[in-house]
Formats: sequence, C-alpha cells, structure tokens
Amino acid sequence: MFYHSRMGCPYTVLLHQSTHEVPHQATRQAHQAFLRDGYVVLPSVFAADEVAAMRADADFILELIINSSLANERHSGRLDIRRQCDGTVVVRKIQPIADLGLDLARFAADDRLLGPMAAFMGDEPVLMEEKLNYKQPLPEIDGCGLFRLPQDDDRFPIHNDYAYYQHNDYPQAVISSAITIDECRADNGPILVFPGSHRRHVEHLRVRNGLEVPPGTVDLADAVPIHAPPGSVMFFHSCLIHTSEPNRSGQPRRLMIFSHFPKTAGIGFDIRNGPNRLRESPWEWRYQRLKAGGDYVDGFSLRAGA
Repeated sequence: MFYHSRMGCPYTVLLHQSTHEVPHQATRQAHQAFLRDGYVVLPSVFAADEVAAMRADADFILELIINSSLANERHSGRLDIRRQCDGTVVVRKIQPIADLGLDLARFAADDRLLGPMAAFMGDEPVLMEEKLNYKQPLPEIDGCGLFRLPQDDDRFPIHNDYAYYQHNDYPQAVISSAITIDECRADNGPILVFPGSHRRHVEHLRVRNGLEVPPGTVDLADAVPIHAPPGSVMFFHSCLIHTSEPNRSGQPRRLMIFSHFPKTAGIGFDIRNGPNRLRESPWEWRYQRLKAGGDYVDGFSLRAGA
C-alpha cells in the first residue's frame, strides 16, 4: 500500500507492502501515481533493524556536530538550528551527512530506493545531495550562546526544491527520496504536499527562512499531510510544492532525504554538498583530536537529556 491523508481523513491506494523488493506491477502503479501527483509513498520499505541503524547514525551525527561546534567555538556550517518562541532550541536539519554516518551512506545506494527511482526517472539515478531533517528539540546546552539562533519554529516554507537546484544548473528531473526514521503523524510536523503542483515550476520569493512560492500559488486547504510508519519512503519530484507543520510532539521527527539526478544530465560529482564537506571536515577532525588528547570533554549528549 501507499498511504496519504487528505484533510485529516486517511485513504489508501492498494499496492504491495514489503520490506524487500517492490514487484514490477507495484512499481508500475507507483509510477502512474508519481506522474499524476508528483509523489508517491511506499510504506515500511525498511525493516525495524535498519530503521534502528538509521536512528543510531542520526544520534551520532547530531552529537558529533553539536560537540564539534562547542569544542571549536564555532557554529558548524552543516547545522541548521533555531530557537522557538517558548525558548526551546530545535535542530531543523544537518546537511550534508553521508560522510559522517556509514549506515545512512549505504542506504543512498540501496536498490529499494534506486529501483523505483530509476523507473520514475527513466535513467540511472546519481546521488546529488543528502540531508537529515531532524525537527528535534534539544536539552539545555552549556555554551549554547555560540550558536546563531534565529527565533523561528522548525517548519519549512512552502516551496519546491528546484527553486534551489536551478542555481547549480541541476535539471527538473531530479527526484528525492525521504525515508521516515520516525513515524510521521499529525502532531510531529509531517510534510504537506500539493498533488499535481510538479507540472510547472513557479519562481520563488526570498523569505526569512529560505525560498517560498508567491502568496496565492497554492491553497493550504489542498495540502495532503504525509502520515507514514518508520522505514517508509516518499519519492517526490523536484517541482512538487511542499511544506511542513511545526513539530509539537516534543520528540524528533527525522527524515533522511536523498536527491538523485539522471546520469544523462552529465553533472559533476557532489557540486552542491562537496564545498561544505571540505570546509567542515577539518574542524570535525580538530574536535576529535582535542577529545582524544584530553583537551575537550563532550559537553552535549542525547543520553544525558533523556
């Protein structure tokens, strides 16, 4: 099955549900839905032990980036972090991450992602970028003052991804896959999509927290919230307009998002994320050396805040 929920009323379209290979018939049905709506959701693609490995990597990466920032007394360029109006500090996303977590990096090349994506794309998918959307509230952090903390919530503007990709000359044929590391529910800031909005690109406006479509482009009443169990995958077109609601659950709502372009586009490797990796990696190794030499003790731990 693949699941959607329109206006709070769940409905389903029958499709094969499996933690292994998606059959040809199911792929054909998913392809039709993708062409029509600009997205499709396959539930429970990854097994519980694989989701547990993703969560372990997500926790490790978050602790690494926070502690690296504290040790180096500089805000990591990978880290998107905000302070909400109630004073809570929330991590919106960390990008890029494939060089930091081995299990998450392996899933980028998993046939359960690349198989359906190749069918939708009609070409061999090549990894373009990856990011981990956390929507995760943090415990108190000593030294939090070094972080740049704009006052904002964890929602993302109403946008499509091509508005960002076009600046690197990526084609509209880019497809992203969002793996649900946590269950996506009504209370934890699910993605909201606008079915069919992928058929034409709309130029965006610059807003305080990114790019956004002009007012009146879409009606929020038409948005479909994506509710899905852990280990599910949403494939979506680069021109699909989407947003998200704030996470009000007090728990993380993590999505691992990989974006692939068609091989025939002939684009260079790691153009979007590569420069940031090169900038940040020396600082992360400096943190590791400080820690190994006893000159820094981790000041942040998710276990301490549990």
